[in-house]
Amino acid sequence: MEELHRKIENVLVGYTGRWGIVIYNHFTGQKLELNSHMVFPSASMIKVPIMYEIMRQAAAGLIDLDEALIVKNEFRTGGAGILKELRPEISMTIRELVTLMIILSDNVATNMLIQLLSMDQINKTMKDLGLKSTILRRLMMDFDAALAGKENDTSPADLALLFAAIYDHVNLPPDYGTLMLDILKRQQIKDKLPFYLPEETIIAHKTGTLPGVEHDGGILFLPGGPYIICILTADLTTNVQGLQLVALLGKVIYEHLQFLNVKKY
Repeated sequence: MEELHRKIENVLVGYTGRWGIVIYNHFTGQKLELNSHMVFPSASMIKVPIMYEIMRQAAAGLIDLDEALIVKNEFRTGGAGILKELRPEISMTIRELVTLMIILSDNVATNMLIQLLSMDQINKTMKDLGLKSTILRRLMMDFDAALAGKENDTSPADLALLFAAIYDHVNLPPDYGTLMLDILKRQQIKDKLPFYLPEETIIAHKTGTLPGVEHDGGILFLPGGPYIICILTADLTTNVQGLQLVALLGKVIYEHLQFLNVKKY
């Protein structure tokens, strides 16, 4: 991946801030890493571990994905999502809450699921999977907790490992891995990695945004194999800078990998 490394470095030279990148061919094992173990505020990338823990508990018979929960006023919060805009006391299944948490990054759904699971259990499962820097310390939009040092963290290496675990349905029946991939493929926020990609491109991914932070990561499906791509950025001068960077890197990576596939044939 030396040539791709050079192309990425040529893009990065035009930007400030910090970043971490993992590009991994899950079939061949080829990997490109830049600052892969650097720790970043997770923003909404932390919702992927929450989804995994939901599926683990559902597979163990501890929860039922089709159980309905009431969206109580105490869960309503700002930021991304649709539930805050709907009628009070609406009923949603756990499956629907997980879907909204991922495809629209719904913060109300996320906080409900965190309460259902517990932070300690989510963190234990991530540790059991081998994630070293990923930790959930606060609810979504709890900026007082963040200012007190209780920030949610992750790293590109951790996320790459988690997406591989989802693809391989590690410690889960295959149906649950397939369900997670299906939800990730239905992502509605497409302003970063997929921005310049052809409409028909299949990518199962999740984004994250905070002031000065822009992330995107997931699995890009190409003939040469599923590529796990995780790009995290922080300390940005403006968020627009991060959006442009991740989108441009997505374009460079996609075009390089497509060229490799054409050469094979």
